[in-house]
Amino acid sequence: MDNGHSSRRDFLKGMGLSAAGLVTPRCLEACSFPAEKKPNFIIIFADDLGYNDLVCYNAKHRDIKTPNLDKMAQEGVRFTNWFSACSVCSPSRAALLTGRYPNRCGVPVPPTPTWPSHMENMGLQQEEVTIAELLKEQGYATAVYGKWHLGAAKKFFPLRHGFDEYYGSLENFPVFHDHGGRDILEGDEVVEKNVRFTDIHERLTHRTIDFMKKSKEANKRFFVYLAHYLVHGPWEINRRFATDAEWAEFQKTKGRMNAKVYPAMVRELDWHCGEIFGAIKVMGLDDNTLVLFTADNGQWHPAGSAWPLRGSKFNTWEGGHRVPSLACWPGKIPPGQVCDQLATTMDYLPTITYLAGAKLPEDRVIDGQNIWPVMAGQRGAKTPHEVLFYYNGTNLQAVRSGKWKLHLPRDLRMLPWWGKAGKDTLVELDKPLLFNLEADIGEEHDVADQYPEVVQDLEGLAEKARQELGDWNRNGYDQRQLLDFHGDPNKRQDDK
Repeated sequence: MDNGHSSRRDFLKGMGLSAAGLVTPRCLEACSFPAEKKPNFIIIFADDLGYNDLVCYNAKHRDIKTPNLDKMAQEGVRFTNWFSACSVCSPSRAALLTGRYPNRCGVPVPPTPTWPSHMENMGLQQEEVTIAELLKEQGYATAVYGKWHLGAAKKFFPLRHGFDEYYGSLENFPVFHDHGGRDILEGDEVVEKNVRFTDIHERLTHRTIDFMKKSKEANKRFFVYLAHYLVHGPWEINRRFATDAEWAEFQKTKGRMNAKVYPAMVRELDWHCGEIFGAIKVMGLDDNTLVLFTADNGQWHPAGSAWPLRGSKFNTWEGGHRVPSLACWPGKIPPGQVCDQLATTMDYLPTITYLAGAKLPEDRVIDGQNIWPVMAGQRGAKTPHEVLFYYNGTNLQAVRSGKWKLHLPRDLRMLPWWGKAGKDTLVELDKPLLFNLEADIGEEHDVADQYPEVVQDLEGLAEKARQELGDWNRNGYDQRQLLDFHGDPNKRQDDK
């Protein structure tokens, strides 16, 4: 469809569309990776880190310094076209762990604390299959540390989803005002109360290192999902990572949003990553450990930057969904790669499954793909993704295929409760907008009038997604329902 004039029939055939799912699964074949080379896995999931917030992504802010993550990029692969399945936290986390779109795996929006029914029924349901469950079947030790945010009721807790250990606060730390910390859980039980945001990060690092050491001593391969609270608010900084000027700024705002203290939070995140990278080498695990780093969504404007992308957290411009992503495995991933192939956080599950010799579930659609050939820099490897869908809550807002991205019409009725937030958010759109991302990564020049057949083709794909995954006003045939919740999950309880 490069010239914009392919027929719909040829286009859909080229997309590999089938009745079984939105895209015919490719690269989901049985594992052939040598058993003796099955690696350990560490996923480091940053929170609200913008596309432009690492030096290796050409960070424009002069105070951002990320030597450890830059070294990871130098020793492995840096992705420039990495897609998160949602521009807010809970849905993107559910998609990572299950390899499925948020609507498909039943977490289209974050649980709303002010709405008891929402909190009781919104979360990662036990019918879903996670990376941890698949690895546990292969004898892996599994742990999750940090921000869960996939349900506040016990039936949604991490130990129900294949993890041997959990330590952290289930939700975000309080933002915008200074009223204490969070209760910290060990497994299912609260073990500490009112722990401050600035005190939790190093504990997560120590837990991760201790778990690696313990697993090595037990001669067990391991999987760690380290879900950082950095660099999400509150914008509280540790003195050891702050300049005098940043510390003075922090004294003025005491945790409220302040873009001037944000670089210190990024530097702290990088330091913690460096501690883990160093421990991997000291323990002699670096040649058999795949480390993956990415973010749940784009930056929370005005802290952070998505330059040269448009938009931010909360919306479906590229700045909300396109995030930094790094992968490193010495000897298996050639150093110094920069990959512009389209990939997504949903790919972690099928890729890890392949490398671990596990088998994908056959009773459900997995939207992610095995991208190991792309990640490993194999000659001629191409993205297996032919179409991706941008949901905001339950509202389908955009479709991506190749270089083309189509924003779909919308109005205030369709939007989730955060729908008017974020930089440059489109609240009202009365006609589709088409962008050529290869020529216009900033989504500035609408070319819908020039390529009406491309618009028509992408609208056809959008309709197929609605049939399968639903939309703001309809259920899809493969959309997981929200237990006993009744109402509109897009809205707050008091929304009219």
